[in-house]
Amino acid sequence: MKNYYFVAPSLPPLVLGQAPEITFEEVMHRLQLNLSKKDLRQVEVLRLAIDLYNIRAHYANQPLDPRGNLNEKELDDALLAQADLPQYVFEFLDQFEEVSEKVRHFFGLLSRYYTEEIARQKGFLRELLKFQREVRLVLAAFRAKRLKRDVLKEFQFEDFTDPIVAHILAQRDMETYDPPIEYQDLKTKLIAAGEDPLEQHKAVIEYELDKIEEMSGYPLFSLAWILGYVARLLLVERYNQLDSARGKDIVDKYKTG
Repeated sequence: MKNYYFVAPSLPPLVLGQAPEITFEEVMHRLQLNLSKKDLRQVEVLRLAIDLYNIRAHYANQPLDPRGNLNEKELDDALLAQADLPQYVFEFLDQFEEVSEKVRHFFGLLSRYYTEEIARQKGFLRELLKFQREVRLVLAAFRAKRLKRDVLKEFQFEDFTDPIVAHILAQRDMETYDPPIEYQDLKTKLIAAGEDPLEQHKAVIEYELDKIEEMSGYPLFSLAWILGYVARLLLVERYNQLDSARGKDIVDKYKTG
């Protein structure tokens, strides 16, 4: 087993609006040299979400995000052979014959990812995935209200007995959505951002970054901190890529179905 106790202190601070002093590729290289295979598998679970977005990009003939576990050729081979990705990915995609349908229902696949991986994982990784899922659901509920869409349709791939989903559906006929108390500060940030999609997306990233840093805690040599760093680095890089058009596009895609 490898020793990773000194990996975290070697990683530079992350600041929104500033280019990270280390690239994602460099972080992955450092982790591959120092983490055990068991710990690396937890990093791979985080990167799996990027692989899923890359499946959507692949089907839509769009550029792939290089930060996933699989490069373009590996992803293409995985889809053809139905290998190197969790079986639930192929089970979901096989429900739809047309590529356009696979793309249209992509957020159902993302929902399946969170459902499956939260059940499989333990400790900090489980809590991180649970937080990411719930933020997405809360944002989807806000979006549905703003666009006057039926939340039943928006949440068609979710478990209606799940507490946060049930909480959202209970407000189906209300004019506005009021999230659970633990996400009231997210609501406050969204209101403060106004109607500007770019500012809304910035507010969400700032919120997630702060919460994940708080969740990661200390000591720095813990695996939880390292996983939190990877998640925060992805957020900082996303923040630095934003412009007004991209901000609107991303905010409009905060949905589950």
